[in-house]
Amino acid sequence: MIAIYARTKNKVRIILIVAIILSLGFMFTNILLSYDSTIRTVEIAISTQSMKTAADIAREVDVPGFERFLQKPTEESTDYIALHQFLNDYRIKIGAKHVYLVIMDAQGNSRVMINGLSPRDSAQTYIGELCTLTMDEVQPAYQGDTFHTGIIHDPKYGVYMTAGAPLVNASGQLVGIVGIDIGVELLEQIEANALHNSLFHFAANLVVLILIVVSYTLIRRWYQRETLRAVGDSEQTFQREFRAILTSIQSIRHDFANHLQVLFGLLELKKVDRAQEYLRGLQADIQAVTLSEQVANPALLVLLHSKAENARCKNIEMDFHIPPDETFAGVLSSDLIKILSNLLDNAIEAADEDKRGEKRISLTMQKVGNTYQFMVENTGPTLAPEVINKLTEAGFTTKETDTGKARGYGLDIVRGVVDKYAGEMYITSARGKTCFSILLSIADRQ
Repeated sequence: MIAIYARTKNKVRIILIVAIILSLGFMFTNILLSYDSTIRTVEIAISTQSMKTAADIAREVDVPGFERFLQKPTEESTDYIALHQFLNDYRIKIGAKHVYLVIMDAQGNSRVMINGLSPRDSAQTYIGELCTLTMDEVQPAYQGDTFHTGIIHDPKYGVYMTAGAPLVNASGQLVGIVGIDIGVELLEQIEANALHNSLFHFAANLVVLILIVVSYTLIRRWYQRETLRAVGDSEQTFQREFRAILTSIQSIRHDFANHLQVLFGLLELKKVDRAQEYLRGLQADIQAVTLSEQVANPALLVLLHSKAENARCKNIEMDFHIPPDETFAGVLSSDLIKILSNLLDNAIEAADEDKRGEKRISLTMQKVGNTYQFMVENTGPTLAPEVINKLTEAGFTTKETDTGKARGYGLDIVRGVVDKYAGEMYITSARGKTCFSILLSIADRQ
């Protein structure tokens, strides 16, 4: 049993470790997905708002003035000065890094024609300066749509996102693109907050996981202790009864030759009546040997052998009515032993007290549908109704109790097992006979 327990413990430990690893993996995956989803949502929100702003600027730009500027692109142009001031005002208004007008050259390169910067910053730029926009990124503008880029890392202007809108003249021709560079400091702050929140959620989930593991471990240890205690009690009962039956069988084998000699001598002397009486005295021994052919459940067989030997020693006849092919597999052997050992012990004590006539105990066990029916009937004192009502109370006994010896708990144990199987127990007593009837439901255990 120890080896089986050790193997089971190792398997449970492996399963627990795998479950923890999977749980941590799911937690990390969930955090990464949540973090990525948060960042993407923020990026989409910023880019959507920026594209809308770019479209608003495009509607207010002096397109004819921009076209005139393109014919003679100089900083002294009045159109350049007016558009530069317009874009700079808008940049300050929306808090962007840059607001500018772009054209695409014949080679597909984007060039900034007017950048709405302050006079100090404008000195660092020039008309026609190359920018990071690619033809693929601005392609929606050729279809009349706004667009946005991902996060751009520019060695000169830093980290930003770009949104743009087409600049169309009265003839519907694309003459340029309005570009807005939005600094991602806010995005980085939001990313940091999202990461912080993710770490907090991870820590919280980790604490919950640890609590689950600790709770599981404590409950499992408690269950193992209870299981081992129950199995240990049943094992002690089983070993005790098994040793008793072995002693009985060894005694029968040792006395077999003597019994044959006595019977032979009685028959030689023609004392048939005495021989028959002697055989009746051996009937209990014969029953102990042949009982193994009547009981298919090993644990039940050992128990009944022991109880039959105990009854024989007290001159109590014990009858068994058990289907030879029924193993009663729907009930745990430990529960079966708890029920019958207590009922038979009580029956033997009660029958042994009967001084008026034949001492007899009858055990009937059968299966009817989804129910097991056990009935133990014994001769002995008739029990009063008020005594019957108290029999299953813990500590109640009709026997004299020795100091320091606990009694009166057998039927309480039986009641506990009966309740475990959603069963019923009936006690009747009349005319010197007491009967205990047990019904166990096994519908959910087959």
